[in-house]
Amino acid sequence: MLDPLLLTGLALTLLAGLWAAQDRTRLTIGWALVALLFISPLCAASMALFSARVAQHVLLTLLAAPIIAAALPALRWPSLPLAGLFAALFWFWHAPGPYQATLENDLTYWAMHISLFASATLLFAALRAAPERGLAAAALTGAQMTALAAVLTLAPAPWHDFHLATTLAYGIGPLADQQLAGAVMWVAGGLFFLAAIGALALRFVQQDAPNPGPASAK
Repeated sequence: MLDPLLLTGLALTLLAGLWAAQDRTRLTIGWALVALLFISPLCAASMALFSARVAQHVLLTLLAAPIIAAALPALRWPSLPLAGLFAALFWFWHAPGPYQATLENDLTYWAMHISLFASATLLFAALRAAPERGLAAAALTGAQMTALAAVLTLAPAPWHDFHLATTLAYGIGPLADQQLAGAVMWVAGGLFFLAAIGALALRFVQQDAPNPGPASAK
């Protein structure tokens, strides 16, 4: 059943986004992806499987957030502090204590998703404004996500006690579920930030290249 509060929040967010957007088509596409992530079966599965929750977060922060950031005005804030903020929130919300709290309290659950999505959107909006400074921020973000993915994948035991009783119904053990979560984060995050660094480097080179003047008359 669809939650009326969720639908109301999504509708209000769409109206606010359309008001602020420079590209309403792109904004609508990003908003539709966010809505799908919270009303699709993936959202229900994310309450039982850590791998589904990580997949939801990866799609929210590395797909929906950049699309929406591209539709909004570029943000002329330093990108490195925003990368640090996103990294801190990403590690915090996947750590055992805070993660457990999101499964036990609705306000904490939404605080997690809103803070992750907002920090990712701010980061990508800042990367658009200054590609020469965004290279370090993108590299830092990709590195911290890879590090967390490696810790999850190589951990000898599950981090989250809650999932000890929820994953078997899906035919997977809790440790395998966590390893799958780490693999999703590792592969998707690595590929995304490799592409992002390449795109930022290309933009920097293009901006730095001198403009050819008019050909001299002979």
